[in-house]
Amino acid sequence: MSVETRAEVTAGIGALMTAEPRAARYRGIRVLEVLRTEQITPRLRRIILGGAEIEGFGAGPNIKLLIPPEGVRHPEWPLAGADGRAIWPADDLRPAVRTFSVRRFDPLRGEVAVDFACHGGHGPAARFAARARPGDVVGVGGPGGRTLPPADFHILAGDHCGLPSIAAILEGLPPHARGAALLEVEDEADVLSLDRPAGVGLTWLYRHGAPAGTTTLLADAVRALAVPDGLAVSAWIAAESAAVRAARAHLVRERGLERTAVVAIGYWKRGVSEPDYDAADRHDRDDRDDDQPAG
Repeated sequence: MSVETRAEVTAGIGALMTAEPRAARYRGIRVLEVLRTEQITPRLRRIILGGAEIEGFGAGPNIKLLIPPEGVRHPEWPLAGADGRAIWPADDLRPAVRTFSVRRFDPLRGEVAVDFACHGGHGPAARFAARARPGDVVGVGGPGGRTLPPADFHILAGDHCGLPSIAAILEGLPPHARGAALLEVEDEADVLSLDRPAGVGLTWLYRHGAPAGTTTLLADAVRALAVPDGLAVSAWIAAESAAVRAARAHLVRERGLERTAVVAIGYWKRGVSEPDYDAADRHDRDDRDDDQPAG
């Protein structure tokens, strides 16, 4: 491609983004701005997003955040190509894509809350959470993703990264729901007061200094959990890769749950970035073989 042709294409894309910013974007990505931030616990920061493009925000547990590179004043977003694929900005302008749970959506206020587990990481999401200020913008794709399957008894198990999704599920359960929520965190400072039905127990599991993703606390708690006989059971497992695989294997093989009754997704994998984890293991989604090693 000649310099002149490349300049024409670039100018054409820029004009398209200006004329029809959202319609031109890949999969209709929204651009939302940071309205405010809240430090929920020492290791959990909430960022509330909103803006004109939040109109029509749908239902679903997960969103994709497109985080602009630090220092970029005028972010660029992927555009929809004629073949349906994304046309990405140049590498120095390309946003980082990360998956997050919708902690809460308030359609009346036009706000969506996203909770970030702060473990001192240095990835783009951790840096964004630390520096986010009102007026900063991010791209948002979705929402979408699987939801908790219906059942008489729900098993909810997650670590600090899975905590926001489980908190949202607990708030949305009907008053008569029964089940158990198991949450692994660093220590007592991470404990939250979570709204939940009276019939859903809540147990906090503390690592007390052990690095995240290095213990079997969560999987062991799932194995030890007593479930009343004769009830249809579903499960939501949201944690580090090894814990997800171990918990799902136990529920499906030893307890006999149908795979369709278990939503088990690795929210992260120790020592691996989210894009690499997704490319190699698809976040350990349910169609993978649990006999395969995690590493």
